[in-house]
Amino acid sequence: MYTEEYESKGFPFRDFLLKLILIIIFVFLLIWLLPKFISPTVVNKTEKVAGESVDLAPLTSQIFADNLERMKEAAISYYTDERLPKEVGESDTMTLSDMIGKKIIVALIDKNNKACDVEKSYVRITKTEDEFILKVNLKDSEKEDYILVHLGCYTYCDSYICEKQTSDVFVKASKPTPTVPVKTPTGTPSNPSNPGSSDKPSSKPSDGPSDEPSSEPSDEPNIPEPSDKPQPSKTPAPTKEPNYVYEYQRRTGATFSSWTNWSNWNKTSCSTKAVNCNDSDINCLRKVQLYNRKEKVGTYQKEYVKTRSEVVQTGSYTQKTCSKFNYIIVNNITYATTTSTTYTTVNTITKTTSRTVGGWKYNGRASYKNPPTDTASTHYEFVGADYSYCNDTCTTLPNYYYDSYSYTGGLSTVSSTTSTPGSTSSSSSTSTYEDASVSATCGSYVYKTVPIYASINVSDIATRTEPLYGTVCYMSQKTRKLTSSGKVQVKWSKYNDRSLLDNGWYYTGAKKLK
Repeated sequence: MYTEEYESKGFPFRDFLLKLILIIIFVFLLIWLLPKFISPTVVNKTEKVAGESVDLAPLTSQIFADNLERMKEAAISYYTDERLPKEVGESDTMTLSDMIGKKIIVALIDKNNKACDVEKSYVRITKTEDEFILKVNLKDSEKEDYILVHLGCYTYCDSYICEKQTSDVFVKASKPTPTVPVKTPTGTPSNPSNPGSSDKPSSKPSDGPSDEPSSEPSDEPNIPEPSDKPQPSKTPAPTKEPNYVYEYQRRTGATFSSWTNWSNWNKTSCSTKAVNCNDSDINCLRKVQLYNRKEKVGTYQKEYVKTRSEVVQTGSYTQKTCSKFNYIIVNNITYATTTSTTYTTVNTITKTTSRTVGGWKYNGRASYKNPPTDTASTHYEFVGADYSYCNDTCTTLPNYYYDSYSYTGGLSTVSSTTSTPGSTSSSSSTSTYEDASVSATCGSYVYKTVPIYASINVSDIATRTEPLYGTVCYMSQKTRKLTSSGKVQVKWSKYNDRSLLDNGWYYTGAKKLK
C-alpha cells in the first residue's frame, strides 16, 4: 500500500535534479554558440598563388612604396652636379608632371588603377651644410605620404651623389613577417615563428620523480663525443633574391577632344616650366610654351659725373703793396691788376648768372664734350647736361653746358706785391709812406689784403630720370580633354623593359614572383 502510493505520487527531488541538469546544459550551449553569432566577421582579401591562399593586403601598400621608390630613383638620376642647388638652404622642386615632361619617369598608377596626382606629387632637394636632403612626396587616390632621403658624395658612390647608407642615418625597424601555417608530414600545422613549439599541449610534469631526462641544465657542460666525421660548416647558406616580374599597362583606343587654340601671351613667373608632352600619352592634357624679353619695369635716377679743374679762393693775407695796383696770387703766381676792379667777384658768379659781374664779362653758354678748365683770367660755371644725342639712356657721358666768363680788369705777372707791371724786380726803396724816393709808377707803399686762389678738382653732376629694364616672362597654353580612356592592355615583364616603355606602356607599380 505504501509502495503504490509512493509510485503514484513520484519523487519530487528527482524531477528537480533532472530539470537543473537540463538548465545547466542549455546555459553552456548558449555560452558556446552566442559568440559565433555576434563575433565580427573578418574577410581577408586573398588570391590563389601556386595553389596557396596569399593575403593581398600588403600588396596595396607595396604599390604605394614602389611608386615612392620610382620617384626617388628618378630624382637621384636627374640631379647631376650641374642641376644641384649651389647655396646652403637653396632648394629645387619638380612636380610629378615636370618629371613626366622631362621623360625621367612615366605616369604612376595606384592600387585602384588611377593615376597619381601629378601636381601634388613632387620631389624637392635642399642643400644643407654637408649633404642634400631629398623629399619625395606622393599622393594617390587614397593617401598622401612622403620620405626623406639623405644624399651626398660618399666613398661608396658610383656617381657624383648617391643615397646615404642606412647605417649612416638610422636603422629601420623591420616589419614582422606574417605567420603562414606550414603543414607537417603528420598533417598537424606548425608555427614557423616558433619552431620548437607544437599545437599539441605538453603534458604537465608530475611532482614525483620521472624516468624522462630532465630539461633543466646540468652543472657540467655537454661535451660532444669525438668523431672522425667532418663537422658541417656554420656559414649560413646564401639567400636567393626573389625573382619578380612587373605589371605594365597601355591604353589603346583612347580618344581626346581637339586641342584648344594657344592662349594669348600672359605674364607669368619666370620659374614657370614649359610642358611639352606626347599626344599619345593619356596624361597629356595641357601644353605650355614660354618666352621672355627685356621690358621697362620702372624708372630710376641716374647720375652722370664729370671732373674738371676750377679756380676758387683758398685764403688771403695782408702785405705791403704798391698803392696804385691790386694784387692777387693764383696757383702761387703773383698778378697785378691794371685797374682798380676787384678780382674776388668771381666767387659771386653762379649758374643762374648770365651777365657781366664786376670785372667779369659774360661770354655766353656753350656745350662741351670734355669739361673746360679755369685759368687766372677765365672762369666756367656748370649749367647742365646736353642729352640731345642720347636715347632713353646714355651709353656714354652726355655733353655738358657751361657759362663762360673772362676777367676785364687786366692782369700782369709780377715778382712781388711791391713790383709794378713791366718791372722785373721789386723796388729797393724801404722808405716810409711819405718817402719821396718811391717811383711815381708805384705810388706810395700801403698794406693791402692780397687774396689767394688755387685750382681744385670739382665734380659736375647731372641727374636724369631714366627707365629701368628687367626680364619679363610670358606663357601661352592649350588644353584638351580625355573623352574616352579606351581599352587597357596588361603585360608582365622585367623591370625597366625599354621595349615596352618606349612604346606607350607604363608601370602600374604592381609586381609578383616569376
